Amino acid sequence: MDDDELIERLRAVSAEVDPVPVWVELAAQAALATRRLDEELAELTHDSWADTPQLVRSDHGPHLLSFEIGAVSLDVQADAGVLRVLVAGASGDLVVESPTGERTAPIGADGWVSVSDLPRGALRLRVTGDDGRIVVTRWFTA
Repeated sequence: MDDDELIERLRAVSAEVDPVPVWVELAAQAALATRRLDEELAELTHDSWADTPQLVRSDHGPHLLSFEIGAVSLDVQADAGVLRVLVAGASGDLVVESPTGERTAPIGADGWVSVSDLPRGALRLRVTGDDGRIVVTRWFTA
């Protein structure tokens, strides 16, 4: 067992024994939501990991997520430091945010974006919709 696996197991145990209260999560989300008032938060409509709790992240397989708001949708596949996203209702660039910085990648004519060599852990996506509004996803684990 390496350090990453040990940390993941400890996180799983602490989440089960002493979970974060819902009101704390809601307060944190509200605080982060006001960080950039001109952005709109896309709704998470699908999360492939939601019903498959595991102790070790690699047991999950690829993380598949879908986000939507208005005409903008993002279908995400995150696996082993590679992110593939199908974007509808937006063009230009996809910005991948992590706690250590940002990466920008152009959205292809077919709507596909691929970004590799991403850090493990929390990520969030940002695009500008065809209607001009800035859309962000919630933070998710890659």
